[in-house]
Amino acid sequence: MRGYRRLHSIVTQLFLFFFIGTTLPVLMMGFLSFHKSASIVEEQVGKVASLTITQVSDKLNMFFKKLDDSSMMVLNSKVVHGILEDPDLSQYDLNLKVKEGKDLLTSIMINSPEIIDVYVFDIKRNNSVLSADSLMSIPSQWESAWFQSILEARGQTVWFGLSDTSYLKQTSMGFPVFGLGRAIRSWDTGEIVGVMFFEIMGDVLIDELNHVQFGDTGYMYVANDENRFFYHPDPAMYGKRSPVELPTGPTEYEWNDKKTLMIPSRLNNGWHVVGMVPLKELTADSASIRSFTVWIVLGSMLAAIGIGYYMTRKIGNPLVHLSRLMRRSEAGDLSVRCRNVGPSEIGQLGRSFNKMIEQIDLLIQRIAAEESEKKKAEIRALRYQINPHFLYNTLNSIRWMAKLNRTNDVDKAVAALVHLLEGSLGRSGVFIRLGDELELLRQYMIIQKYRYDHPIELVVDCPAGMDDVQIPRMLLQPIVENAIFHGIAPLDDKGVIRVVIRRQQEDAMIHIEDNGIGIEPEKLAGLLDYERNRSKQGMTHIGLSHVHQTVRLYYGSRYGLNVERKEEGGTRVTILIPANGGDIHVQSAAR
Repeated sequence: MRGYRRLHSIVTQLFLFFFIGTTLPVLMMGFLSFHKSASIVEEQVGKVASLTITQVSDKLNMFFKKLDDSSMMVLNSKVVHGILEDPDLSQYDLNLKVKEGKDLLTSIMINSPEIIDVYVFDIKRNNSVLSADSLMSIPSQWESAWFQSILEARGQTVWFGLSDTSYLKQTSMGFPVFGLGRAIRSWDTGEIVGVMFFEIMGDVLIDELNHVQFGDTGYMYVANDENRFFYHPDPAMYGKRSPVELPTGPTEYEWNDKKTLMIPSRLNNGWHVVGMVPLKELTADSASIRSFTVWIVLGSMLAAIGIGYYMTRKIGNPLVHLSRLMRRSEAGDLSVRCRNVGPSEIGQLGRSFNKMIEQIDLLIQRIAAEESEKKKAEIRALRYQINPHFLYNTLNSIRWMAKLNRTNDVDKAVAALVHLLEGSLGRSGVFIRLGDELELLRQYMIIQKYRYDHPIELVVDCPAGMDDVQIPRMLLQPIVENAIFHGIAPLDDKGVIRVVIRRQQEDAMIHIEDNGIGIEPEKLAGLLDYERNRSKQGMTHIGLSHVHQTVRLYYGSRYGLNVERKEEGGTRVTILIPANGGDIHVQSAAR
């Protein structure tokens, strides 16, 4: 429930609105920016990798074309064809042509330093070999695989991959070599009359290819048309078949638990250059963009929290404070004032609130003063009513005693009346001690005893300490008077009025009981209705309602009188007042 109220607080709503309104666009823009940047980076890196493969392919094509052109020089040489196709040459002419042939091969090697040696095998003339150095014998190659593959190619260029062993001399060279071979066909008959073989140094090619790298682990390899490695960064892979099929275009696949992008390019000689680019390294820049975007988002969120907190303190908290002040003022605390009265709209609202509370406070004070004066006037009116009522009944009693020539009784009654009048004037204030009020009640009973033939007894039970309770002056006399006139007077027997005072927590209860004829039940309901009894003629109906109204005016609606008929006969009137004076609503009424 508390969390629900907090969620509906303007501070929480203002903070959430600002936080979400600030961070959500940043998150969306960061997400879109990252994906767009990542796609651009991947696309550009892919293009760069493809361009790199293309450039390497172009270099290899130029390199291989140069070698192929060199082979064409041998293939189209009249000197070489003369040596291979004319079996009737004299030894002298053959020596001349061999010398010319060696000069040709030497010039080819001078123009192409990467060529180690050029060999031309004469099939018809005892399989002799023409090389740049001399006409020499080498280990027999006629049954070797590479020799047979050249014959099967029927004049097409045949390329042989890198190897640490010489293809011709069958010895270790100390560096990798590769070869190029072509069958030499007769111009007249088309039959194969010889085989040429270029043995080429592979260091230049390897150095060039080793410089091509994609990221930290990406690499490039060259495979022949049988998908065997011509070149691989690992020399142990030379001549082995690639475990991955050659793709027709850029392709993603899983390799060693890594996503790898394969970028192929086909050479003019039918071989393939393949770039192996790990996607993780390809998108390394994308990851940095992602990290940068995350930091921007986190920074924006922290900034939003800080600015949101500042805004809630400047806007939300003053409104919450003003709301709390309004709830306190609703509860009755009109001393509250808003401290935030700056030049802003919230400050203006605070000033308006303060002005409103001040006006309400003044209005309440004015109404309270008017109500106090009204109650004072009502109490004075009640006293002005009860005093004539009391005098009327008392003087009427003395008049009857005078008619009966009861001079002594008249004298004593007048003396008691004087004492009562002195007590009722209230020169010392509106309130009187309960003990003094009981003494006035005893003086009043002296007058009543002279009026009636049968005796009337007053019994007072007031515990120690209760006689100091402050009560309004002349509060008990109207009730006793009402008990005598309406309860005991109709009897022909002795009357008893009992006044019992008891303490009930913080209140004092005064019970006034009589043994008279009692009040009829149908009259009990309206007996304390002051407005109803005030409209009736005569003085005999205002006593109880007067006392009830007086107590309520002084102490509030919680206090007053309760009248009930006793089962054994008679009436009991209970007065409930505060024992310690309570919160007296009218302090100085009717003085």
